[in-house]
Amino acid sequence: MNCFVIQLKFICFTIPMIKHLVKDKSKSTRLKFRNISITFACIVLAFCGSIHAQMSVFPKAFGIRAGYGFIVPHSSSVEPLINGHISSFELNYRYNFSGVKEWEKTYRYPYSGIAFHYMNFNNDKTGSAISVMPYFAFPLKKNKILDAHFRVATGIAYITRKFDLLENRKNLMIGSNLNAAVDLLLQANWKIDRKIHLLTGISLTHFSNGAFSVPNTGINVLSVNSGLTINIGQPVAVNHNKFPILRRSLKWLVWGGFWLKEVDQVGGAKFGAGTISVNALKRYSMKGSFGGGVDLMYDRSMLKRKPELGAPIRAGLTFAYEIHIGKMSIPIQQGIYVFDMFKKDTFFYQRIGWRYHINKEFIAQFTLKSHLFVADYAELGIGYTFKQ
Repeated sequence: MNCFVIQLKFICFTIPMIKHLVKDKSKSTRLKFRNISITFACIVLAFCGSIHAQMSVFPKAFGIRAGYGFIVPHSSSVEPLINGHISSFELNYRYNFSGVKEWEKTYRYPYSGIAFHYMNFNNDKTGSAISVMPYFAFPLKKNKILDAHFRVATGIAYITRKFDLLENRKNLMIGSNLNAAVDLLLQANWKIDRKIHLLTGISLTHFSNGAFSVPNTGINVLSVNSGLTINIGQPVAVNHNKFPILRRSLKWLVWGGFWLKEVDQVGGAKFGAGTISVNALKRYSMKGSFGGGVDLMYDRSMLKRKPELGAPIRAGLTFAYEIHIGKMSIPIQQGIYVFDMFKKDTFFYQRIGWRYHINKEFIAQFTLKSHLFVADYAELGIGYTFKQ
């Protein structure tokens, strides 16, 4: 990642110089350009070579984080519920990977853990959120003074004040107490001491029930953060051993997922919705696979919204990308409807979530299908993989 960023900056820097070189063909200009290019190339190569220079990591750590931000007004129904700035507080525990497995080395010794998060929405109509979120952090940059990561946390949140037809009908953001919570954190740990690091960062926190209950416009909070990370125990040496070459084989995945959803009427009936999908995925590295798939989708709520519809069925084609993290993976898909008699949503859809690879054949997964920023329904299910 670091190597890619520096190379990108190098390209952006050299493009204007190339244009100038085309206009000025003097020998001195060409020499200056050559020297600068060589210098930057050496910096890039030196940086890429230092990726595995880390010698040890602390096995565990505790952290505290405070946030201060605001609710993002993504719809007109959200604006009346914004009273002021939003405060949050978090306690977290993490385990640092040391390269015992190949994927740990591939991601340059990441870490994972669990976070206990509290957020006050500064409004008696929306109350506050108490969340428990497991997380995984992707390293971006490591040196003697800085340890930067991108952290992805997903879990369950209890929101104290939900919509109520009699007592709280102004809260159109959340229709249930129990919700999914997602926290994306771009953080920098500044090494002020061997065991104590100062944390600074920017986060986006999202709460939603995945259309299980309406209303469900969701809550999005953008915050700046600060805190401390305290390392525990004695450093352990990282593993720099080489692993067997990855087999870049094509695999097929057949999976199905099902959930319930509400539409239109508050407190109305819940409708079944689900997907059966066939995907072809090509593993290109330890970090990822790419491919495509065919989705057959059933959503009984479409009959509620369009009674003249013959069958509540859609079909779509997807472009698929999957991020691999050991036995866990993150499927990211962009789909387009090729058969859709409903025609009241966008002609394209997205899917993101988590997969757990139980063994070489079976997976368990939880994903969310959406139309841009509007959740359609969740997909809890299982799948079977086989190779060509």
